[in-house]
Amino acid sequence: MYEEDQKQPYQKWFKNLFNAFQNDETAIEFLDENPPIEFIKIINSKEEKLIKVLSMSSVTSSENIVVWYWLKKDEPKIINQAIEYIAKNYDLDERIVSIDKKERKEFEHDKKNKERKIKKELIDKLHESDTIFPGFQYLFKYKWVPSNQIGENDLILTNGRGIFAIVETKKTRFIDKVKGKLNKNRGLKLNKYRKSYAIQQAGIYKRKFVEQYGGTYKDGDGPSFDVIAVIGIGIGEDHERWCLRPFDRQVCEALDRIHDKHSSVRSPIYILDNSSKSSLSSSNNTDDSNQADDDSNQTNGSYKANGSNQANGSNQANGSNKANGSKQKNKY
Repeated sequence: MYEEDQKQPYQKWFKNLFNAFQNDETAIEFLDENPPIEFIKIINSKEEKLIKVLSMSSVTSSENIVVWYWLKKDEPKIINQAIEYIAKNYDLDERIVSIDKKERKEFEHDKKNKERKIKKELIDKLHESDTIFPGFQYLFKYKWVPSNQIGENDLILTNGRGIFAIVETKKTRFIDKVKGKLNKNRGLKLNKYRKSYAIQQAGIYKRKFVEQYGGTYKDGDGPSFDVIAVIGIGIGEDHERWCLRPFDRQVCEALDRIHDKHSSVRSPIYILDNSSKSSLSSSNNTDDSNQADDDSNQTNGSYKANGSNQANGSNQANGSNKANGSKQKNKY
């Protein structure tokens, strides 16, 4: 185990793994160093090898390139294994506790904020058994403003171990002021619009958060915090979680299982463009040193190589596997 991993084991590799998930990729390429096999053992079991390893020789140099790849259908299992390991083995960053207290005080002093009731109920229950955010026990930021000063996010929650949730709250019920009760027809129309808007905003602020901080959050002269994964969630009066993408839902459900809670997570209504442009920089002359399982050869696409060099048919792997190389650009 690396020296810097003593408190947070394999943090670097978890960041790489979740970065691939965020970019809808099913492979990771390592050009300069070999990832620890011990990390893959966290995900893989004797019964099921969810992450496979491929070794390829570079056309332009003598070095070998190591690639991790997996099937898209196995992503929920991998996320669950990763989240479970982080929850059980990572130490709580105690600085988060003081930040939580500070942000709660700021929220309590702001009596005029929109959707105050929704936010207050959500914040007050973060440590309770009936919270809709199991695992996210801490308020990391109230009213976060991106560096471009455009807009203002409602809440950022964290588990204190590198997982962050960008939360947007919205009132979805329409009250007929004349009749003094819910107008069902208009209410349904407004419900759909505002749910979609909440999810859209969560996605926008999630992307801005990742673009601004990457794998490390640091605000001015304040302390820095490692960021392993970021999800976007919308919330309404009924305390339903509206997930931005399947990845966001899978992270929530993994934490639900760990904390023995089964929240009703709605299917994504609004999905931001999340296509990835990253690809493998290697091509041809591949040598599968680990002899991938037979099912990994059932393909409907291939690994792609940077530039004009593209891997030939013999180098095909599962489901158009694309890897996030060392210079990839995040798109959330």
